[in-house]
Amino acid sequence: MRRIAVAVLAFTALGVQAQVAAEKAVGVGTEAVAACERAAREALGSHGLAATDVAFQAGPTVDKGLSNESQAVLRGSGRARGANGVRSFDYSCNVDLRNSEAVGLVLRDTMVIAAKREPARAPVEPDLSHLSPAACESSAVQVLKQRWPRVSQITFDAETRSFAQQSAEQAALHGRGRALPAPDLPATLFGFDCVIDPRDGRILATRLSS
Repeated sequence: MRRIAVAVLAFTALGVQAQVAAEKAVGVGTEAVAACERAAREALGSHGLAATDVAFQAGPTVDKGLSNESQAVLRGSGRARGANGVRSFDYSCNVDLRNSEAVGLVLRDTMVIAAKREPARAPVEPDLSHLSPAACESSAVQVLKQRWPRVSQITFDAETRSFAQQSAEQAALHGRGRALPAPDLPATLFGFDCVIDPRDGRILATRLSS
């Protein structure tokens, strides 16, 4: 029994050492997490939510596939209490590991989307089974980065989403958001139209509007 206990302790110690080594390899510490949460509070503040009304879930996870020695991508979630009640959100945050500063942040509401049905004259009933607002918003982020290479503090307003389906092969999700085109420019409102194949949820095109 004593040998087994020693073996279990040794195995546990190796597991802890491996976890610590992995964290050091990525270089993410409490300062990076704090920077991301601070950036998320500031982004929510632009929508009229006080920092004291924001609470975060357990520590964020590191997206190892997108992280490297100089930059880490943290993914986390939280809740914010506003005039319309409690809203849940997810965030993706890019951190510069050289100074533990958040250099990019994307917020997404995880509230249930209120779909807008077309009138009865529409050729087909809207098909929401493959609708993914997150996929459309990710596509919109990529288009924003092409327009504004230094864009940051990108947020999307779930209450502005509307869905329309004109045929069995094509549907569209419209929404609005806010972004900071560059550190020295004011925040800007934008709209996006995401064209989807409702049969499989594939993104066909994404267009931005002011």
